[in-house]
Amino acid sequence: MAFGAVTNYLLSVTSPVSSGRWPLLPGALLFALLAWQLNFLCDDAYISFRYSRNLAEGHGLRYNLLGEVPVEGYSNLLWVLWLTPFEWLGVAPGSAARWSSTLCGLLLVLWVPAHARRRLQLGVLGTVAVGLFLGSLPAFALWATGGLATMATALLVFGVYERLLGDPEQPHAGQAALLAGLTALVRADGALWVGMILVAGALLWLVEARPRGLLRALLTVAITLVGVVALHVAWRYSYYGHVLPNTARVKVGLSSFRLERGWNYLLTWWLAMPATAIVMLMALRCSSRRTARIALPAWVIVSASLAYAVWVGGDFMPFGRFMFSCTPFLALLLALVWQESWTARAWFARAGLLGVGLCISLNVAGCFDLNLIPESVRQRFHFRLNSPWQSELAMRASMQARTDEWTLQGRGLKLFTRPNESIILAAIGAMGYYSRLEVFDRFGLVSPEVIEQAKPKQSASPGHDIEVATTFFYDQQPSIGGCFLSPIDAPRMFNMPKGWFSHPISKMIEIERNPLPKGQGFPPEMELRILRFTSWPE
Repeated sequence: MAFGAVTNYLLSVTSPVSSGRWPLLPGALLFALLAWQLNFLCDDAYISFRYSRNLAEGHGLRYNLLGEVPVEGYSNLLWVLWLTPFEWLGVAPGSAARWSSTLCGLLLVLWVPAHARRRLQLGVLGTVAVGLFLGSLPAFALWATGGLATMATALLVFGVYERLLGDPEQPHAGQAALLAGLTALVRADGALWVGMILVAGALLWLVEARPRGLLRALLTVAITLVGVVALHVAWRYSYYGHVLPNTARVKVGLSSFRLERGWNYLLTWWLAMPATAIVMLMALRCSSRRTARIALPAWVIVSASLAYAVWVGGDFMPFGRFMFSCTPFLALLLALVWQESWTARAWFARAGLLGVGLCISLNVAGCFDLNLIPESVRQRFHFRLNSPWQSELAMRASMQARTDEWTLQGRGLKLFTRPNESIILAAIGAMGYYSRLEVFDRFGLVSPEVIEQAKPKQSASPGHDIEVATTFFYDQQPSIGGCFLSPIDAPRMFNMPKGWFSHPISKMIEIERNPLPKGQGFPPEMELRILRFTSWPE
């Protein structure tokens, strides 16, 4: 019943064909064009896809099918469950995930300016500006796809805020509680964002002379959140044997190095999208009591999101994925800037409105890898220490290229391997999904023994702090040590490391050459070379 009420409300406030709602269209149209421009699918998405497929096939929420205890190598339970029916129906998971994410983004780019217009009485131009800012933000356009639950999480977070604090005098406690529970399930850290909203609500309650209705709503959401998290943790422990997902155990840990890397991650975010920093600076002037109902929650959520990203040491994916859920609230800060500028004295009005226009222009340019900040400056805050510096969009392109290559390798492995064979991998997404092989994971996401025995590196890219060599898994006698694509006429030692035959591992592995079939999407005149174990150390 509450879910239906939320859906009906969302449709009513975001329908651009309704009278007076056409100002929502420009932002939605720009978002659609830029999302198409930046459309991609990352390799990590295939980890969730493999869990969804195994669940759809009746194997449960497992990555590997062998072994007594399953491992929680995902951090987005609700997203995995959402994709499971598509797997069961035979719909390509990449398409289902990207279209679902794009739809969430479209709803947000309509909902946020509609909310700002209603709460701030924005005019037509202000509403258009808010939609254009959010729809053109490079992070927003990029994460419209990708295959992860990033955009869905942002939609649910904003939904909790809008239903709980959008109108403090008439909070919708039941709907906010429902969305809070879903937020806690869609990502392992979703409850943190709901907690940010609750903190903002408590501060707003104090500012607003302690209205009883808001207090009851805050308690309802808080109790629901605690209940959902407690049930989820209890189920996780009973099913996986741990209170935290394996992904959190791999990535979370406090150290001075991680804090420094997280700070560089935040600075990179600001430098890659300078409009975010400009909006925050301009919004510092928007502190009137009339706008506090929007300004206070927006500032709490934005500030806490940035602090959280620094604390966990960042994320290797482009455009600040760990800070993404605060982007709708940056748009609300821009709405405040517009409103304050529109009603201020002439010089401040002109400066504020020009600043909004500059932000939108910088966003659009950023979606095409054009940046006013010199590359030499941006390189100083390099945080992906496992690889050379590259721009955020270059990172997106390299991620897509690797996903494409690993997809071909995974499909090739499926052709030339036998059921129940195993492989040692560092990239377990597309190769694991398409090959269906049992996987020994060098980064530990689905191999918990890595976390239990390996020590975090002192210098690494976010999410890659723990890694082991292939020798770590020799005692489990894997079938395959790796694979790579090669031209058919390439020398036998193509792509093999120098001094291969003098290394002890060369006596344990046979280089198996498998020509790839024509007409099945494989490149012509290519083969898959599989490093197959013939023996293991005693």
